[in-house]
Amino acid sequence: MATFTVSSGTINSLTRTLPLTKNTKPHSLFSLSISLTLKASKFTLRASSMSYDKQLAAAKKAASLAARLCQKVQKALLQADVQSKSDKSPVTVADYGSQAVVSVVLQKELDSASFSLVAEEDSGDLRKEEGKETLQRIMKLVNETLTSDETYGNAPLSEEDVLAAIDSGRSVGGPSGQHWVLDPIDGTKGFVRGDQYAIALALLDEGKAVLGVLACPNLPLSSVASHNPQDPQEKVGCLFYAQVGSGTYMQSLDGSTPIKVHVTDLDNPEEAAFFESFEAAHSLHDLSSSIAKKLGVRAPPVRIDSQAKYGALSRGDGAIYLRFPHKGYREKIWDHAAGYLVVAEHLRFRSLPLKVPTPYSHERSGRPVSLFWQII
Repeated sequence: MATFTVSSGTINSLTRTLPLTKNTKPHSLFSLSISLTLKASKFTLRASSMSYDKQLAAAKKAASLAARLCQKVQKALLQADVQSKSDKSPVTVADYGSQAVVSVVLQKELDSASFSLVAEEDSGDLRKEEGKETLQRIMKLVNETLTSDETYGNAPLSEEDVLAAIDSGRSVGGPSGQHWVLDPIDGTKGFVRGDQYAIALALLDEGKAVLGVLACPNLPLSSVASHNPQDPQEKVGCLFYAQVGSGTYMQSLDGSTPIKVHVTDLDNPEEAAFFESFEAAHSLHDLSSSIAKKLGVRAPPVRIDSQAKYGALSRGDGAIYLRFPHKGYREKIWDHAAGYLVVAEHLRFRSLPLKVPTPYSHERSGRPVSLFWQII
């Protein structure tokens, strides 16, 4: 039996540990009255005394270059760019290209013989005859993106190089050693619509998230609450990153000076803003609404695609994130690992106690991870 936790850091409230089995119905979770308490939690991690500066620099560079590729594709998105995987979710040349770029940059920057990447995509469809044209476009995009950074401009990648880079993400991970975790485009539907998405990259060491990077090309540098998408002068494009023991930082994707960010200090649930998934298929909106009502939240939900929600939470744009997947949905590690650390790393340094849900599953099959919902 797995244990999942509702966590509260900035609202005086809501810490319940719920034993869930595979047959637990989400609708039953709040059938009992909610006890508003705050519990302290220790977070002991061997890696907290270690430095991951080199890995962090590589991860920031990889995610930023992948974001550059994605921005280019989204700007000139054609219907031909969108295909359908076997699970019917949309996938674009940007998903494949982003994964290839991240893989290449990490391997070149870190030069590690034990490189392990757990990522969403694989090259199976691209190796088929009908995928040849798409592969050509991906190869062109990847080479153009790498060439835009003078470090990688000398030796263009071949088709086989690109396929190998994509397939480097087929690692099964595991509870020992270091493993990178990547969602090359988290929020593909948002990407296709021209809305929010994120390149989400994390490093796990001995089963614990120790580094997280979120590149959010369409997230405004200012709060999402005051965002005006019709204002051409408003700057967008954020890079969030956190290393265990060092807090959470944000900078613009074009390389502004990083600033340390913090979650909201709000302590009144009635004044809280809460985030949830944009797509109704990704979360039970009715249940989220019911919980918000019980908490006394007055503001309507802010619905955002992808782990951009975690970035927005980490800088105080909102106070609550609710996620209740539909029955049968299985969370994947790449859907939460990077965003989890971006939020939780700062919270560990607050005076308020915190109960954080860990660890994550490393299985590619998608065992549920410890973030069915999280209240921040």
